[in-house]
Amino acid sequence: MAAHLSYGRVNLNILREAARKELREFLDKCAGSKAIVWDEYLTGPFGLIAQYSLLKEHEVEKMFTLKSGRLPPADVKNIIFFVRPRLELMDIIADNVLSEDKMHSPREFHILFVPRRSMLCEQRLKEQCVLGSFNNIDEYILDLIPYDGDLLSMEYESAFRECYLENDQTSLFHTAKGLMTLQALYGTIPQIFGKGDCARHVANMMLRMKREFAGTQNQILPVFDTLLLLDRNVDLLTPLATQLTYEGLIDEIYGINNGYVKLPPEKFSQKKQGEASKDLPIESKKLQLNSAEELYGEIRDKNFNAVGAALSKKAKVISAAFEERHNAKTVGEIKQFVSQLPHMQAARSSLANHTSIAELIKDITSATKRTTSGLRAIGDNSWNGIPRAAEIKMLPQQLQLIRVIVRLLLPGHVFFSPLVQSIWPDFTISSKCLGSTECISGTRYFKRP
Repeated sequence: MAAHLSYGRVNLNILREAARKELREFLDKCAGSKAIVWDEYLTGPFGLIAQYSLLKEHEVEKMFTLKSGRLPPADVKNIIFFVRPRLELMDIIADNVLSEDKMHSPREFHILFVPRRSMLCEQRLKEQCVLGSFNNIDEYILDLIPYDGDLLSMEYESAFRECYLENDQTSLFHTAKGLMTLQALYGTIPQIFGKGDCARHVANMMLRMKREFAGTQNQILPVFDTLLLLDRNVDLLTPLATQLTYEGLIDEIYGINNGYVKLPPEKFSQKKQGEASKDLPIESKKLQLNSAEELYGEIRDKNFNAVGAALSKKAKVISAAFEERHNAKTVGEIKQFVSQLPHMQAARSSLANHTSIAELIKDITSATKRTTSGLRAIGDNSWNGIPRAAEIKMLPQQLQLIRVIVRLLLPGHVFFSPLVQSIWPDFTISSKCLGSTECISGTRYFKRP
């Protein structure tokens, strides 16, 4: 199921298997039937490491989302909490455990902290008088998560804010630990280059960790030649640019989370010829997007304007492949066609899905272009460093498009901040905006007269 992780120049499936092995070992510590209570934030990343089938092999019978109050009924021996080391989550866990104790439940409780065990969290559990209720308290080191054949992610959304606004370097420690794990599996990286203070801190942490574990590491021929560490603040503008690739627009409009996207169902409903019209489905269509899908691998990085032609070309290839069945005369030729049929059907299904996605994107971008053409011009001028006072002055009248406005003004705030302030003196962007996506997705840090 994760074969696509092996397709790249580096076999990232090794990293995934190492994470799966550690998870299996922890589950086996808890003998008997199990129910897992998930910190909801962790379900997506864990889905990339282990599917339910693996958990079921190790006697996991039920899974619940972490919520206050009593746990849902489950006839299991072990309750395992998979959580991040957050104090507020400890209060919820304590509430769960105390509710179970009132019912005199004979269950055993366990906690698995991801990615690090926390003394502060254990102290909070002690204050809530539930620390002694846990048979196992352990940590599961999940720093670098393999998303695709060429992509690893820490899924640490608050890292930038913590580093630059809160002066909290915990995320840098996790980064260094993750890179050390990578070196343990793929060999020591001989060259490290970096730019920025955070990059220097990570490199120093790695060197210190290497000295601490000197002599205990396996001698593996290095797979990576060079490690390049870049601070996000080296380039704050690139994330504000509007993505124009196929994959980028899917993420812009619908959001790709943990390799999956949820889409409106109307374009995916199939109505057979002559069949009476039915109510449209209301459940979102959920699709996995990665390089395991041949067509997606071909079009994901194309400019959206070129996607239509690529899909049309692929449709002709698939149609021609199905037409080959008419040329199959001998038993051998028929057998060969039948053996290729599953792949061809999968390709046709993939084509139908991406044609529907392209239609959805086209509908939205066409509507957006009509309502934000003036704002787009401002954005282009911001990136080209050509400030136009009249354009900036018109913005207060279009505040219903606040998300677009703030995103377009931020590059201008860097390029020609004095002009923006002279024209619209009450316009401010809080420093908090640099550490949160809320400056783009909402109005919390946007102030106006």
